[in-house]
Amino acid sequence: MNELIAKRYAKALMEVASAEELKASLTALRAIQKSLEEKELAEIVASPLVSGEEKFSLVVEPLKGKLPEKLFNLLHLMSEKGRLNLLPTLAEILSFELKREENRYEGIVEADEALSEKELKRIAKVLKHYSGAEVQLKQVSESGDGLYVAVEDLGLELSISKSRIKADLLDFIQRAL
Repeated sequence: MNELIAKRYAKALMEVASAEELKASLTALRAIQKSLEEKELAEIVASPLVSGEEKFSLVVEPLKGKLPEKLFNLLHLMSEKGRLNLLPTLAEILSFELKREENRYEGIVEADEALSEKELKRIAKVLKHYSGAEVQLKQVSESGDGLYVAVEDLGLELSISKSRIKADLLDFIQRAL
């Protein structure tokens, strides 16, 4: 439910702001989101006992000159409606929409050995051919039994397991005999 409400706020911001303003807004939202990780501030934002105006004066108003004007106005509206708790969801939705507009996504690779930049670029090239999107890959671990590639925002997941290939090959040979 919260995601649907946050999507409406994100859509409104995207309709009135330019691409550069959206990037600046996303950076500001990430900074606010980081500050909301502090226990006291998170409790204030989540508390139904604190009014929207008090939340606004504590969380958003001190940032008046530092935030893009359209984002500031949106946050003011969100605080009036008691929706400041949606800031992390709003940031995620805005991030996804910016990636979608630029057609650039990030993905992870897990392999049983370290892959070179050249190999990562080859995998990214194959993913671009398959999905039509620019994909930036980074290797996160050197464990496992093969290769695992995931681009969460595109819904792509690829897994190649050496033990699975070996088992399938042995099964095929046994059935052939």
